[in-house]
Amino acid sequence: MLPKLEIRAQGILHNIRALKALAARRGIALSFVTKGLVADERLMRMILDGGVDSVCESRVQNLEKLFGPGGPLAQEPYAGVEKWLIRTPLPSDAADVVRYADVSLNSERVTLEALSGEALKQGRAHKVVLMAELGELREGALPEELIELCKVAESLPGVELHGIGANLSCLNAIVPDERNMGALALTVREAEAQLGRKLACISGGSTSTVRMLEEGTLPPEINHLRLGEAMLIGNVACYDVPFAGARTDNFLLTAEVIEVKEKPAVPWGCRIDAPTGAFVPVGKEGPAVRKRALIGVGYQDMDIRESQPLEPGLVLVDGTSDCFVCDVTDCPRALAPGDFVRFSLKYHAMVQAMAVDSVEKVIVE
Repeated sequence: MLPKLEIRAQGILHNIRALKALAARRGIALSFVTKGLVADERLMRMILDGGVDSVCESRVQNLEKLFGPGGPLAQEPYAGVEKWLIRTPLPSDAADVVRYADVSLNSERVTLEALSGEALKQGRAHKVVLMAELGELREGALPEELIELCKVAESLPGVELHGIGANLSCLNAIVPDERNMGALALTVREAEAQLGRKLACISGGSTSTVRMLEEGTLPPEINHLRLGEAMLIGNVACYDVPFAGARTDNFLLTAEVIEVKEKPAVPWGCRIDAPTGAFVPVGKEGPAVRKRALIGVGYQDMDIRESQPLEPGLVLVDGTSDCFVCDVTDCPRALAPGDFVRFSLKYHAMVQAMAVDSVEKVIVE
């Protein structure tokens, strides 16, 4: 039996309502990052019907699949949904970005020029948000370059400079704080002074910014956030805690037990030492015996290390492509082959499980 992912729809909708209410109190607009739903039509309809009117995808192909000609969400009432591409566009995708996305995040002049050319060809206007580098060392330009990029975008036909944005916490876990958010606000003020106008959208970041949203400490310049993890599993990235009132149990994985046996606590035999190529003996030190269970989910399904076992006493040890090993010595339940154990998924594990066909998805209303 395939591992089964139970998706609790009402929990996701609860988080959407809570985040929208919080943002409304702060005067901040939200776009919801739906890449974790991997263009699942049922779930997308559910959240759009639940009040989401602006979505963010990292792959333009998902926008095409859902909202393109013949797509299930191409007609009213969904046709007017604002569509963001939040992975900076591949230059080779410029035509599709203009065709299927209303807004894209950008940091390179060559891509802006490609988007401009495609916008003119297609007779469309395309909005761009230019990304500022605040220390995360992923996408984004440092302040001096960013100001020049703003001027470039302002001059390009077919492209509308919609605003400035930033991203933190995804690569190096840099936490949004008053210092880096203040630096973003300063860059915005400098850009607006040189452009001679206000920018419509200052997108201050992603789910890790929810803590500052709750505390009311975001600079007044920031009027937009892009939220995914907080919507789907209620978690505030970096802090690894839920926002107030969040539902965190929205994605639960059930997997079957393959084997349960008592074995020595450590492996034995020989390993190869990588630098020298020499064989290194591995002994049987440690407690004599532990009870170990093989679970029928592996790295090709998801990284189960990014999960929380719900079986009391079960401890994750490690895994392979097809199965994971757990220590079940201290489990009150005497597990046996054919039993099932459950895991609550963190964001990256949830995205992986959603993206593969080897995990069955069941939506629980």
